Amino acid sequence: MRSHRGRGRGQALVELSLALPVLIVLVAGVLEMGRGYSFAIETSDAARDAARYVAGKTATTNGPGLASMCSLVTADLAAVTSNVSCATQVNHAPPFVVTVDYAKPVAGQAVVAVYCGTTANCTGTVQTLYQSEVDVFVYYGFSDLNVLGGGITITGSSRATTAW
Repeated sequence: MRSHRGRGRGQALVELSLALPVLIVLVAGVLEMGRGYSFAIETSDAARDAARYVAGKTATTNGPGLASMCSLVTADLAAVTSNVSCATQVNHAPPFVVTVDYAKPVAGQAVVAVYCGTTANCTGTVQTLYQSEVDVFVYYGFSDLNVLGGGITITGSSRATTAW
């Protein structure tokens, strides 16, 4: 009788030692996916806020410009990172190409790329440029501790149409 009990305990210990690493990797992967998803929401919200803000020129005033937009993006991403590289103005509509239109972000860094249609510095002019396109992309270098394959870039983007 005693020998069967000892064998059962040994078998359970072997099964646990085989299953535990797999379970730990699965739990770590789920946690990293959740973390990545929350960063994706943050970058998307920052891009949306920035596009709305920079497109907010009225008929009598110029738009806020890239420096003001950068301050808004930095404030939006404060919970994620303080390393924000703002803003690279691109002279063509998206898609933007990494290393050509903007620098690839390193882990923990956000890079902002903006297309302002025909306006320089996204300020527009007092004259009406009705429905000009403004595209804001926020790229974030997500470091996932190599659980999901290493550093990946999370992209948040938004397009706004100006009333100027």
